[in-house]
Amino acid sequence: MLQMYGKTLRQGFFILCGVLLFDACAGEKQQSENPESETQETKIHDKWLIDPEVVEEGCDRADCIRSIDKPVFISVNEVSYLEDEDLVIGLRLDDEIKCYPHIILDYHEIVNDAVDGKEIAINYCPLTGSGMAWNREIDGKKTTFGISGLLYNSNVIPYDRETRSIWSQMKQVCVNGELVDKKPETFQSVETKWGTWKKLYPDSKVLSLETGMSRDYGTYPYYDYKETKEIMFDVANESDTLHAKERLFGVIENDKAACYRFANFKGGVRLMQDTMQGKQMIVIGSERDNFMVAFENPGNKKFRPTKNNVPAIFEDEDQNTYDLFGYCVAGKNMGQRLKPMNGFVAYWFAWYAFYPDVTWQ
Repeated sequence: MLQMYGKTLRQGFFILCGVLLFDACAGEKQQSENPESETQETKIHDKWLIDPEVVEEGCDRADCIRSIDKPVFISVNEVSYLEDEDLVIGLRLDDEIKCYPHIILDYHEIVNDAVDGKEIAINYCPLTGSGMAWNREIDGKKTTFGISGLLYNSNVIPYDRETRSIWSQMKQVCVNGELVDKKPETFQSVETKWGTWKKLYPDSKVLSLETGMSRDYGTYPYYDYKETKEIMFDVANESDTLHAKERLFGVIENDKAACYRFANFKGGVRLMQDTMQGKQMIVIGSERDNFMVAFENPGNKKFRPTKNNVPAIFEDEDQNTYDLFGYCVAGKNMGQRLKPMNGFVAYWFAWYAFYPDVTWQ
């Protein structure tokens, strides 16, 4: 059972949803211009991949928290609303690089966008601290994602507006609806702090505060939730081995998860070789710079950090240098890319709730 403080947090969540729902019902300029974003109910089917008894209502209708469907971007030099320690989610597809700040995602959770010609949905759950990028083209049909209003393991359940099917974010699968059992195609995204991001990618585009909606961006809407051990909603599995809100980078392979602690990557950029479900991989991270990424390493090649060679952060034994997204930026392999593992950052309680046999180091 939730303690009184947890109940207070939950009340705060519902108050926030009520404010956002009022905005949605009142009609907002950006959203009203996009018929696809109009609020509709999700279609609930009989078949569930998760126990519907433990699915909770975060708010009472679809789109109670409004996605950003017409994102506006500015240059790094134009950004005045971020501090160096603020967290952001970055995405790079070939030569197009974009950045999505947490202070905006805390209020909208989903950004429907296009990057390098690919339809992308950045989806972020502030309750589980998990963010990732999904392909919005499913079975040849383009869609947008919205907030269903439902939660599972305190984690957001998006829905796609084409079929009204609902998806579990951290399970990365459609759990109910026409597309049940379908897994989204994921794209590598990187969570890091603004100070690191702007140093590595000074020419990137940054999501602006021009969302078409009135929000108190920069004020965290969930009080001190990120620092406490309390969880707003019930979860299937619990562990107090680590602090509930410790941020860990996790890799998912064949529905199994392995997690890595930032504390193991002190003293600048460090590399770790590991095996995940039979796959050789490398994990590169920095507690100081607040990032972690992982790539397949089928040839078991040797890698090491670079020295002050922005945007490259690591190199292989043939002196090819690579950036956070695995793109070779110098060397004979220039233009090629290492294959990313399916990894993202989330709170410890969420990793354990979804993957109780998770390993961590």
